[in-house]
Amino acid sequence: MSPKRLSSRRASMDTVSQRKKLKTDVSNLRRTLKESGLTLKHPPDKCIASQEITHIVRNIKKNLAKHVEFPLNVSELYSDFEKECNNADVFKHYLFPNIARIAEDSPEEHPISDTVVKILLSVPTLQNKLIDFIFEKAIDLAAESKCAPWIQMILKNLSSLDSIIDSDKMSSNLINLLDIASEKMVKLEIITAIPDIVGDQEHNNIAIEMSRILSEEQDLIPAILDCLTYLCLSDEQYEQLQKKTLSILGALSRCSYFANFIKFLLMPGRMSDNAYLETVQGLRNALGWPTCVAKPQDIATSQVLTATAIRNSMVSSKVTSNAWLKTIASCKVTTDHKPIDFIILLILYTTSEEKQRQVENLIRKQIKLNVLKDDLLDESFEKFKPILKDYLKNLIDLTNSLLKTKNDPMVESFATHIYTLMLSQLDDCSQTIVAELLQLGLDCKQCVMSILIILNNVASKNMSLLKPQSLQMLTLLDRMDDMSLAEIRAVMNLVCGLAYSYENSVIRDDIHMIIRKELSSSSPIIKIQGILAGIHAVKYLMASSSGEDETVEIPDNVSYSSVTHLSEGDLREAAQIIELISRSTKQFPDMISFFYDELSIVVQSATYINKHFISWLTDAVTNDLQQNFIVDAIEAEKIGSLKLTMQYCLNADSEVDDVIAINIAGLTLKKDQEVVVEILSPLFQLVQTLHSKREDGNLSSIDALLGCPIVMPTFDIDLIEDMDHSTVGNILDCLIHCVNWLRELLNAFASQTDYALKSKILNRVLQVEDIEILIGQILLSSKIAYKPPVCTFNINKYTGEQGEKKTPKAQNSKLKPQKKAAQDDTVLPVTVKSQATQNNVNFNKKLDSIHNIPLRPLNLNLIHLLNSDLTSENDEDSNLSIKTMKFLLRCVNTNLEKVLISKIKRKTFLTKQENVETYDPKKAEECAKSVSEILPKIMNHLQCVTSYIESHNIEHSQNVNGFIFSSEMIDHLLCLESIYNIFTIYFKWIGFKNNHTALLKSSLRTIAIASEGNAMSMKDLLLNVAKYLQKHEKYCLQLSTAISLIEFLKAIQEFSENTTILKIVRDMAQNFLSQQWKTPDGIQEKGLAFNQSVDRLAGLYFVNNEILALKNLTLQLMNDINVLKTRNDTLLSLKCINKANFPILYRNLGTALHEAAKTRLDKGLTNSEHLGLWKDVATIMKYMSEIAKTLETRNNLTAFFKKSIPVLKLFLSQGIPILELEFKDATQEVLEILKILQQSTRFLQSLCCHSRLKKDTALMSKVPYMRQLLETLLYKVKAALAANNCSEAFWMGNLKNKNIHGEIITTQQSVNSEESLEDCDEQLPEDEDSDETDDEVLNANSNNIKNVL
Repeated sequence: MSPKRLSSRRASMDTVSQRKKLKTDVSNLRRTLKESGLTLKHPPDKCIASQEITHIVRNIKKNLAKHVEFPLNVSELYSDFEKECNNADVFKHYLFPNIARIAEDSPEEHPISDTVVKILLSVPTLQNKLIDFIFEKAIDLAAESKCAPWIQMILKNLSSLDSIIDSDKMSSNLINLLDIASEKMVKLEIITAIPDIVGDQEHNNIAIEMSRILSEEQDLIPAILDCLTYLCLSDEQYEQLQKKTLSILGALSRCSYFANFIKFLLMPGRMSDNAYLETVQGLRNALGWPTCVAKPQDIATSQVLTATAIRNSMVSSKVTSNAWLKTIASCKVTTDHKPIDFIILLILYTTSEEKQRQVENLIRKQIKLNVLKDDLLDESFEKFKPILKDYLKNLIDLTNSLLKTKNDPMVESFATHIYTLMLSQLDDCSQTIVAELLQLGLDCKQCVMSILIILNNVASKNMSLLKPQSLQMLTLLDRMDDMSLAEIRAVMNLVCGLAYSYENSVIRDDIHMIIRKELSSSSPIIKIQGILAGIHAVKYLMASSSGEDETVEIPDNVSYSSVTHLSEGDLREAAQIIELISRSTKQFPDMISFFYDELSIVVQSATYINKHFISWLTDAVTNDLQQNFIVDAIEAEKIGSLKLTMQYCLNADSEVDDVIAINIAGLTLKKDQEVVVEILSPLFQLVQTLHSKREDGNLSSIDALLGCPIVMPTFDIDLIEDMDHSTVGNILDCLIHCVNWLRELLNAFASQTDYALKSKILNRVLQVEDIEILIGQILLSSKIAYKPPVCTFNINKYTGEQGEKKTPKAQNSKLKPQKKAAQDDTVLPVTVKSQATQNNVNFNKKLDSIHNIPLRPLNLNLIHLLNSDLTSENDEDSNLSIKTMKFLLRCVNTNLEKVLISKIKRKTFLTKQENVETYDPKKAEECAKSVSEILPKIMNHLQCVTSYIESHNIEHSQNVNGFIFSSEMIDHLLCLESIYNIFTIYFKWIGFKNNHTALLKSSLRTIAIASEGNAMSMKDLLLNVAKYLQKHEKYCLQLSTAISLIEFLKAIQEFSENTTILKIVRDMAQNFLSQQWKTPDGIQEKGLAFNQSVDRLAGLYFVNNEILALKNLTLQLMNDINVLKTRNDTLLSLKCINKANFPILYRNLGTALHEAAKTRLDKGLTNSEHLGLWKDVATIMKYMSEIAKTLETRNNLTAFFKKSIPVLKLFLSQGIPILELEFKDATQEVLEILKILQQSTRFLQSLCCHSRLKKDTALMSKVPYMRQLLETLLYKVKAALAANNCSEAFWMGNLKNKNIHGEIITTQQSVNSEESLEDCDEQLPEDEDSDETDDEVLNANSNNIKNVL
């Protein structure tokens, strides 16, 4: 055989042997899978599936199970798989979807998404071993940081399994892999896939491990929190996890993941309401963005995302939003609040209309309770600008709503501060904010002044913030037609500031033209606008520092027209405007006066004025005064029938070189002169303001005017009745101009520290009071219709509105005394004001006429005069007499009310705009500091006054004229009352509620020192002061003084929660109610003012009383009322209370019952304590019904009816559920409560019938709601009995209509109300709480009975 043939045979034999070997070497894995329908192939070829995957898995299970070597064949199959997969390429090939399906009827391949590994994992007998192998491989790869390309497919194979045989092992493997892996992407993939892989039974263990990793690796926080979100945990497990997560958040240094935490922690429907509340409180404490840790941009992003997450949680769950609201509402003191609270309220505001109302009400309430302060806003704007910018529209809407709040300066001040912060902190949004402000002014006229105050405040701090909006501001000028004078003034200040504070202002030329156009107008209203515009232009122009270094000589005879002495530019322009105003107003004396007054205000408030300009203006106005109003001799000794002399001279001959006098009579009586005397006082005010400004408060250059005489007519007061009306009118004109001159002298020199001037100033005070009394006497004697000269500017004269005061006429003894104009808007209760005028009418009736004469106002400078020592009448050179002090205290009180408190009186459509004061925080702060400086001296005066009262008080003494007190004693009592009132106004200043704590503390310490106390803390100081005031009870010999003292004490109590101070207030009110008060002339007090005082005292007597104390008081009243037989009989224990005013006490008792029950319920009670409470409430209502039956007057019946409504409503909502729960354990006690209450409810049912019978409209309007309450109560009691299987104990039938006497009403006839005088007392004050409370009750629940049940 040839070699070639031999080699060919050998090759053929080798091929056969290889084929035999392959045939015998086919693995169990491949054979089993092929038999099941899956042919394995190595890469790059795809494995071939001949059947559906589900069929392949089924076949594998069958083939393995029916094999003779089962279960050894399973291990063999696994070993084969392990061997093949030791090759990384093969393992990867089996792990990824590399299977193609070839159908029998088609040669085409179709790719399948399943993998070989997933198919094998679907076989239960193989699953555990395969999982162990896969995780071994994954852990090896992770250890070498090579797992990233593999992990996604590994997890996909696991997550797509229908079932996991061993979840515990699976979760352990996943956590182990997670711990070993170092690649962030691998960890994220594992964490994300865990919820899809692990069974529910292992979720708790996973949650524990996840929370462990959460605290270790901050980069994984979002993925872990998302993973935890999808875990199925019980409520208890979730609450535990939530607490752990919350503690992790508290220790977190990075702010990037706050939104993720909030999304997880506030998932809806996962916890109880209390758990959500705790979570919200934890979040509130944990959320913080320290600037030292993160970049500003990161902080901004985090804050916006966090706010969005919080809002989403609020929208998705009402429980969450209520938890946030409750958390913030639970803040009882300022320190409880955090800056984020305001942000949370703003976010809540955006969620729904219902939440908008709740947020607004909460903010208003917390502002009034002095819990929410401006400081919190400052911190919120400083820390959360990005959120505020994001929610700017909502913030503006919220602020507008607060700004529209009526009659509450504290809320308005808070809203104003928000807008001020918006404009200063969110400067890139200022254009939007200004536009919204101006739009608000169009939509809501009542907000115009507040808007202008906001813009002016911003302008005064930084005018450049508003410079880009200059053209927008010009739109304000188009709206001035219906603006008040104060609003026009504010507009002009704003636009002139924008026009003249900058060289290149875009509106300067416009304003310049407007000023000239308005001043030349024939319309008085437009001319007034021009005056204000011109003055405020001068305000900014005269602040120019140009030419300060130059020397300017101003001649002695300078006038307004001498403008050439000033350098060109702003100063000359300012002088030209002044000259133009002077020329334009020459024919209108009242406008000249207005110009002088407004210019005085501007000069006084200016922080800087060019020295050349102020010298020119001072010399010009001083020359004007000297040339026109000062004379050295009387020009005509007699004019008409009146002889003229120099009077009221205080200057000694040695003090002056030449005699000068103020020519009031000469100018008043000669009507045809060019110079009008009406402008004298305003001109002098301008003169003294300029001199004071130029000389830093020193008026030595014009102090000769203080004591110089005044040319006045001489007359005999006894002959007034015989004089003709024109002569009397001339005398009165002269006296009014004289008293105005003297008032301006007091305003000017009161603040001077020169000791030599002190006696003259105090003499002028006495002269002012004497002349005012003299004017009153002349009006009383002459009985003429007198029209006083114009002393104060009244814009209503030109608008056509009825703003002028009525012409004073002779006062007839039968006419009612007119109200004092100066006591309108005040923080003091009407009792203090009315009682003050009611006291000693015989002494004061001569002054009634003077109240209607608009005299020049006295300013707060008079407070400096109180620095003098108080002395007797005989030594009053440079010391205060009691008469002088009485006058000064009255004036200071009036001014303090206007400056420290504003808009207290409710504004209605009848309120005159010009009479509405505007609160100015800056001016109020200066005023408060002035009061605090004078406080030690006022305490000395208080000591002197109380010492005098104590030493001169002899009870029940009457002199020959029948008066209990001498005129000196009355003066001391009035001084005491005025001092208390000053303290009340001062301590009720809203500035103390926002800030100024240091000033408050020092003021309290001043008073506490008087009581020889060494208290240092605020709490101790307040208690010390309260105890000191308690000792002053014995000095209150008049009811008005008593009311003033208790109001002062109440103002102190508002700063403290101390129950001791509350008890002092209550005891003092009880003591005052127990006295029988008399007027100074010995007549028993009565009338409206007296009853208003009783109402105030009764309210304080019952306030904050415990239920048990009210029960005892009511029982005592029920026994005491038997003595009230006639109209003037009084209670034995409370001598202020008679039959006529008993309804005042009664209705205050009803109010106190509801408040006491509500307060007790808010504290939280056990069920047994609930039963005790409702038993006492039912007993009190029973006693009150007995009182109403005994004293059967319309006012008593009405009070019981109205005050029962809120009590019954409270019982239905909080009482009935407790009775139902406790019925089985305390059956007798529950039945006793219902029986006691039934007596009151039956009487209420009778009252419903009674009101229809008597046609009592006041009650009839509330009868439907009362009947609804009674019917609801009836059905709820029945339901409670039925729930406890006691239905047979309840019987219900139709009640017969009975009147309050128990008599059956047989017909439907009505009886007209015929009340006796005892039933209707027109002098009773209105019940301020009743309407508001009733409305709240009636509107609080509009559901019908069916819904209630």
